[in-house]
Amino acid sequence: MAIGSTIVKVLVAVIAVVVGAIHLNHDLVFKIPHVGFILHAISGGTMPPYFEYDMYEDDKNDWLKPNDVVISVAIKSGTTWMLYCSHQIRSKGDDKKFPFRDIMYNTPWMEMAQQPGESWEERRIFYEDETTLVWDPLTDDETPSINLKNEWDNPKYPFRIFKSHYGPKTFGKDLIGGPEAKNRGVKFLAMARNGLDQVASAAPFFDRHKQAFRNMWGGFPPADGGGSFKGAALKERFKQMMPGGMFDTWHFGYINEWWGYKDEPNVLLLHYADAKKDLPGTVSKLANFYGVTLTKEEKDRVVKKCSFDSMKANTHLLNYRLPTFDNGKEFEVVESGAMTRRGVLGEGKTIFSEEDKAIWSAAEEKEFGDDPSKLNWARNGGRW
Repeated sequence: MAIGSTIVKVLVAVIAVVVGAIHLNHDLVFKIPHVGFILHAISGGTMPPYFEYDMYEDDKNDWLKPNDVVISVAIKSGTTWMLYCSHQIRSKGDDKKFPFRDIMYNTPWMEMAQQPGESWEERRIFYEDETTLVWDPLTDDETPSINLKNEWDNPKYPFRIFKSHYGPKTFGKDLIGGPEAKNRGVKFLAMARNGLDQVASAAPFFDRHKQAFRNMWGGFPPADGGGSFKGAALKERFKQMMPGGMFDTWHFGYINEWWGYKDEPNVLLLHYADAKKDLPGTVSKLANFYGVTLTKEEKDRVVKKCSFDSMKANTHLLNYRLPTFDNGKEFEVVESGAMTRRGVLGEGKTIFSEEDKAIWSAAEEKEFGDDPSKLNWARNGGRW
């Protein structure tokens, strides 16, 4: 017994040392193939491992300006769609004057570390440097030719656009939900989706990441064969997104947080189902929220560009180039088409078993049942 107890103590001590070392050198664990992200997670690292949020802290969020728009849509609930469509609204669909080159160029995801060990301060300096040149994905030029700052911070834009996935509590009361928020003037677009549809969209998404990106982050996200909806991938994502799961904030936590802020004047909360059913109405709602007036001709042009067919035709511009990693030359996060897979309503009902649907429904009632309006909206959208 004494020997066994000693072995256990030694193992605990070794684990403590390893975890401590990982805390001090988080970026080093990603060099371990396949399992580096797991070591990162068990040592308390954020998941996904490239998510950061310190740029929203009170002493660091001065980079946000009045009238900026933070599009903080739930994961796999239309984020790229809303980013692309919002750019079309602010440019009034004028591709010649304001061409859309890439999500990370025109509507950057500032909270994403583009390589292990990269700090927010380094990323901010890179983006704000007026001399930073990156490759133009709309041409075949082999030399950097595009001024990055002009793409996301063009002085002729009526507002700037930034991607996020966080809930309002991450942003702080000086930006949302507090008396100082009115003076800051930053706007937030949030959008949720039917939970089972969201899981169905998330299941194949891991497989669509490029291997070079996966290798950079110690194997995350793991390629698990979810593209065919067979095997363990679908059930794994289902389990991860349930309350208490690794990604429970993607749906349940997200809706519970944003629901409490839906009436804030600088927040527009949408549902994916409503946006799909009435795209012209959604464009009008967004334009009004952004303070943009569109003529009939401009609105028709924007609606066409916001359509799924239009995004399908431009899927090569939605692959998330990483400008701070390789100046945007060739390094992209996902395969072409990953962000325009299907976008349909009701997919979850067709691929999950009756047992799974009952389990999810019970979780919805437990998480959202305190407010029947919230429960119905989370499932179906519509007016609350």
